[in-house]
Amino acid sequence: MTHEVATLEVPEWSIAADTTLKPEPGSRQLSASPSSASLLSANTSTCNNKPKILLMGLSKSGKTSIRNVIFHKMSANETQFLDPTHKIDKLWDFPGKLDISHLRDKEDTSTIEKIFEEARVLIFVIDPVEEKHSIAIDRLHGTILEAYKINPKIKFEVFIHKSDSINEDQKIDNIREMTHRINRKLMSAGLQDRILISFRTTSIYDHSIFEAMSIVCQQLLENILSPFENILNAFVSSNKMEKAFIFDLHPKIFIATDSSTFDMPTYELCCDMLDLIADMGCIYQEYEGGEERGVFSTCSVIKLNDTLLHLKQINRHLALVCIQMQQDTACTQGIVDYNFQQLKHGIQEVLKVANL
Repeated sequence: MTHEVATLEVPEWSIAADTTLKPEPGSRQLSASPSSASLLSANTSTCNNKPKILLMGLSKSGKTSIRNVIFHKMSANETQFLDPTHKIDKLWDFPGKLDISHLRDKEDTSTIEKIFEEARVLIFVIDPVEEKHSIAIDRLHGTILEAYKINPKIKFEVFIHKSDSINEDQKIDNIREMTHRINRKLMSAGLQDRILISFRTTSIYDHSIFEAMSIVCQQLLENILSPFENILNAFVSSNKMEKAFIFDLHPKIFIATDSSTFDMPTYELCCDMLDLIADMGCIYQEYEGGEERGVFSTCSVIKLNDTLLHLKQINRHLALVCIQMQQDTACTQGIVDYNFQQLKHGIQEVLKVANL
């Protein structure tokens, strides 16, 4: 499926850097419950529910657990009781016992083509603990060749999953070994220069799976990443923030961040703030039209020692989460609020142009 990336221009807007500017009055409180649809799912629904990300891998490699932890708010411990996937989910999950050669043997060519034509990213999940590396590599190789033949624009990601059970040296060795074996197979097929595969170690018991899925989902929104980054850079610079993220509230995936160095502890801190606000929302419910709504206030600030965490909701799906050191709080809260309104306007203009 041919996909053209639209070029977007950053809308004209400005960030305040002096105290003579004042925030816009009457800011309205917004909210989103944990059950609310995310920006990603909303975007999918506008495309007739065509799948964008395809999860594949051997049986019991952790595909269904990944989907449920990220997109259905299931705790990692609860995934132990999940049943295996037996049929293709219309959005995400591909049964581990069903491989491409099996479908070819049944001459179900149209099913194979439909699966790969509609996919933008293919994630292959491998369990490094299971002694099936050669089988998984062979399945991955066959899947890559089949998918690339049908859709040359598809992107490939390999999640070396359940990495919480292995140490750092083993993680590095696993990535090195699998990269070497896959590249050798692609070289034999003459495709080593045409197909790029990214390898990531993940676990549902820490934030690594959310980071990996964030990077994957950004590939679906690549036409808005550059404008978002420019807007965040201006906001961070004007308000002396350490780091800023734009999160999709429901799956807790960040779809954009500023250009400063990314580090996992900072990301984990922002994720923990989202969890805290969401948990408080389950206690203090708002009601509108007879329906419950979680509480994500327009402005939430949490102080941790010398660190300030800011959460400001942009719309139903998105929120800005940023970190500021207390000694850098030269800007008054009014200036921060005003700058956020400018950021919010810029983000909404980009989304409008991108038709999201």
